[in-house]
Amino acid sequence: ISPLRNHDIFIYNDLLNMSPVLSFHCASKNDDFGNKTLHQFQHFSWSFRTNIWSTTLYFCRFQWGSKHKGFDAFDAERSKTLHTYNYVARGDGFYVSNDETNYEVNLALMYPWE
Repeated sequence: ISPLRNHDIFIYNDLLNMSPVLSFHCASKNDDFGNKTLHQFQHFSWSFRTNIWSTTLYFCRFQWGSKHKGFDAFDAERSKTLHTYNYVARGDGFYVSNDETNYEVNLALMYPWE
């Protein structure tokens, strides 16, 4: 991973209309975005560069009504070639795509709700 290359994280709320809002908290060792809320079709994103040791790690914890899920949104040790991470919240969990132009391309369910 080149520390000069930007990485982009996007979180999309594709949950059903009239459902509870998607609440979440994402952070790294050096950045904390605080508690966030997304309504249907809203998104949140951030860009960053990895540190020179390639140890950059962002984690997120999500709440949707009575359901919850936590996962690493970015781990430099595992993310050697990908630069865009699209996390799409749906009724059965989080779908992930790495497409840089359309987040709905090649979505795969990666993190079911608990």
